[in-house]
Amino acid sequence: MVILNRSRRGRRGRRRLLPAELSRWLRCAAPGVRQPPCVLLAGKLTALAAPGGGETQLLAMARELPEAGIDARLWRPWEQRLSDAQAMHLFGSEPEHLSVVEAARRLGLPVALSPIAWFALGDCLREPRPWSWRLAAAGKFLARASLPRLPSWRRRLYHAVDLLLPNSQAEAEQLVRYFQVPPERIRVVPNGAELRFAHAEAEPFARLAGGQGFVLYAGRIEPRKNQLAFLKAMRGTGVRSVVLGDVVPGHESYLDACRRAADENVRFVGRLPHDDPLLASAYAACGCLALCSWYETPGLVALEAGMSGVPLVLPRGGCAAEYFGELAQYVHPHDLRGIRAAVLAALQQGRNPDLARLVQTRYTWRQAAQLTREAYAQLLS
Repeated sequence: MVILNRSRRGRRGRRRLLPAELSRWLRCAAPGVRQPPCVLLAGKLTALAAPGGGETQLLAMARELPEAGIDARLWRPWEQRLSDAQAMHLFGSEPEHLSVVEAARRLGLPVALSPIAWFALGDCLREPRPWSWRLAAAGKFLARASLPRLPSWRRRLYHAVDLLLPNSQAEAEQLVRYFQVPPERIRVVPNGAELRFAHAEAEPFARLAGGQGFVLYAGRIEPRKNQLAFLKAMRGTGVRSVVLGDVVPGHESYLDACRRAADENVRFVGRLPHDDPLLASAYAACGCLALCSWYETPGLVALEAGMSGVPLVLPRGGCAAEYFGELAQYVHPHDLRGIRAAVLAALQQGRNPDLARLVQTRYTWRQAAQLTREAYAQLLS
């Protein structure tokens, strides 16, 4: 009889396996049979209230990792015990992850973290909060840059997990510089996109947008995404633009400001679910993608649009240039003239087959899953 140390117990403390558990144990114990490791994937509890790139990455890994030989499952904390898995993978730098990591460590469960983070002094000052808060945040950033040993919940989180999987080398360097994470505990796993975005039909979204060749600005509506500067930059150009996305809760006043800044050539379209064929159709129908955010890492919409060679106008902040090199144009988010000039130039370029080839061969979720699988091998060793 099998003796284990948890769950239902019979007389003398011996555990009685339920039929499904016994079947699973027998499969694992059978000679020559090797079960794929079970890894639980999780983001913050409110992730789907305003889903963005981090949530897309989480769901993509849940879909692609089983194809790479990993028994990856979205964690349902009220139904699944941590002890049923061999490892855990968290997405996003969230304070609530600390308690999860601590619980996993008590069970001896290794944890990987995709931090999805970027740190810059300007971001502290641009937050739509009182100046007292902004100045305090800027002071904390400067202190962190000067004294990376300063305690914080982020530092605790980054040092508590067993492996960090940033999306770029630039993000990895920030983890070392600002939090003294040992480089050997970091593996870069670039973001990806689905190949379906390479071969979509333009007509469905073109009917909705009133034609093709428009500027597409896709992303959650919030100050960091900088839709307001884009709309001000394009006023009076006569160029049709589509702003695609929902407002982040708490930033409704920012959406109102964007609507006031938009001229008659702008159409606001709410968020499209990521698996909606209309989203792929929007990339196929647009003349260029503009993303003039304060930073991107690198922006999943840029990868999705790049799948079909859509001309890209991207921010200098973040790691977009690490992904696309000379195959995109880069703008400063506060430079309205520069944004206008870059967008007008991109509209004249047409599709770039070199860009499409780069994204299709290097930045797919399947490739990201393979790199993540290799990272799990290090984690489980």
